[in-house]
Amino acid sequence: MSRDRDFSDQPDNRLEGLLRDALREEAETVVPAGDGLSRIQHTVQERRARRRWLQPVLAVTSAVVLVLAGFGAYAFVGHDRGNDKVVLGHQSDSPNPEPTSAAPSPSEAPVSDVHFPKLAIFPFTSATEERNWEKEYAAGSTPWAADPKTVALMWVDNILGQPSVDKVTGQQIAGHRAVIGLGRVVGGESAQPVDVTSVSLQKFGNAWIVVGADDPTSNLTLSSPQPHEAVSSPLTVTGPGFGVDESLQVDVRDAESPTSYGSGRTGFGNGTTQWQVDVPFTTPSKAVGTVVAVLTSNADGGPQRITAQQVRFTSTAQPGGGTPAYFYAVKDNRITQFASRDGSAIRYLTDAQPGGPVSDPQVSATGDRIYYVQGVGTCADRLMAVFINAPHGPYQVTTADTGYRIAGFAATNKPDTTSGNPHDVTALFETACDGRLSPQAKLVTTDADGNRHVINYPSMPPKINGNPSFEPGQTVPWVPRYLDAYVQTGMSGYLARYDLANPDGPTPATHACPGFDGNNGEPQAIENDASGQLWVAIQTGSSMDVVRCRPNAPVHAFTIPGNDQPADVDVTSDGSAVLLTDVDGKVWRWDGSGSAVELHPSVPLTQVTW
Repeated sequence: MSRDRDFSDQPDNRLEGLLRDALREEAETVVPAGDGLSRIQHTVQERRARRRWLQPVLAVTSAVVLVLAGFGAYAFVGHDRGNDKVVLGHQSDSPNPEPTSAAPSPSEAPVSDVHFPKLAIFPFTSATEERNWEKEYAAGSTPWAADPKTVALMWVDNILGQPSVDKVTGQQIAGHRAVIGLGRVVGGESAQPVDVTSVSLQKFGNAWIVVGADDPTSNLTLSSPQPHEAVSSPLTVTGPGFGVDESLQVDVRDAESPTSYGSGRTGFGNGTTQWQVDVPFTTPSKAVGTVVAVLTSNADGGPQRITAQQVRFTSTAQPGGGTPAYFYAVKDNRITQFASRDGSAIRYLTDAQPGGPVSDPQVSATGDRIYYVQGVGTCADRLMAVFINAPHGPYQVTTADTGYRIAGFAATNKPDTTSGNPHDVTALFETACDGRLSPQAKLVTTDADGNRHVINYPSMPPKINGNPSFEPGQTVPWVPRYLDAYVQTGMSGYLARYDLANPDGPTPATHACPGFDGNNGEPQAIENDASGQLWVAIQTGSSMDVVRCRPNAPVHAFTIPGNDQPADVDVTSDGSAVLLTDVDGKVWRWDGSGSAVELHPSVPLTQVTW
């Protein structure tokens, strides 16, 4: 029988770094709870009781307790003007002994004093799931989730499908954090188990929740994706090379079941600087998953090293269509990710910036970044972009000409873009800040090679209302030839199609939606999907309607009764789902059939994208 080792005796002790990173993550995300006062009072009572119990111990071991208290205790209170999240963070003042499976008294409601783990994988991925388990636990059933060693073993065995990794080789538990070492006996070698993985867990309520796993030797690590990153298929997974003749399998898996959505293999060694595995995977049924990398042993073909981390899926299979799990808009003057399910805010993608407002987010054609306008003065705008997974941070795409502001834009990009060579393709409709400036507006397009083309608008009208929209390129999607826009010519207007290769002035003769003009309703916002169908939001006088135009006659999609005025429309690349906003900031989601569903974000949102 193997004897548990304390990881603090090993030179590669990563628990302190794990705790520090986790505390920093929670400090960035927590906001106050509506029941914060009662929870603070409860916390104070707990601490008083704990101090009475610790007084005789402190007389002997005060130095040790002070170190452990600083290591295991924390309390964060943040605030946000919105009401999307309600969290009060608190951590125990002393190291937590190994938990037992004894259930609390049913009369004592469990108190969760920490924010639900951002990187939660197993057995729960949400606070709601954990609270439902608490009811069973209080009744004396399903106690295994209260023991970190059992949770780690069950996860590796049942969820990752590695039953041979069944030996606990070490453990370290401090407050609400734990690292459990797991290993196995290698066939044909010593009966002493070898370390295979170190499972990191965080306690929430009475449950211990897996938040990741690392190679104990730190050789097998993931450079990309990052933990909690939003990913889509195919997923490119990379890491630093090592060894001589290594064999690696990478899976994209469900977080709470043994389902694998897809896998890929590679070999490396002998000076390999970086390995890479491309993993195509099927559309997941849940929003949270796991990337698992398993290094195979040359001795017996079993697992030698395992590392795993949480990821989120940019699109998940939903009833009634392929509705993305998230959309993006502006909150607190920052680009923000929202849940498509109900409109609740999840996380910021950008920091607050001095200068003018942030506006008009648009997800790129490749789905990996968001374009937006950043004001930088009384008459200056920058078109910016930020990667959704944020490994590179925002970068500047282009700027408006001196004396002009960006009134609307369209943008697309080449796939596999690097931060050093973006290949962004843009169209800016710029309006003059001074009425004496000539021209009063211009449409400036820039292709992937940096070539610039300008269409001048000597006076307004005519002008482009709202954002224009690129049609996908006929040969290469990211080399568009046509740009669609609603052009106001006076008291009325039309859906125009600009030929960027042969421009014919500010009012092109070609209509973008033949058969649409003359219908009841004035276009307010437009968007092309990846197939070239143009979606248009109109106000009829008694409703907001969304119709799609190309390739045949206009087809009605859905209606919002009432006198609301459309502000923005955004459609998924496959045309299966639509977001619509009005000028008052109300948001509706349409999932491809039936009626649209109104969402209820905590702040008005007039411009949305997914």
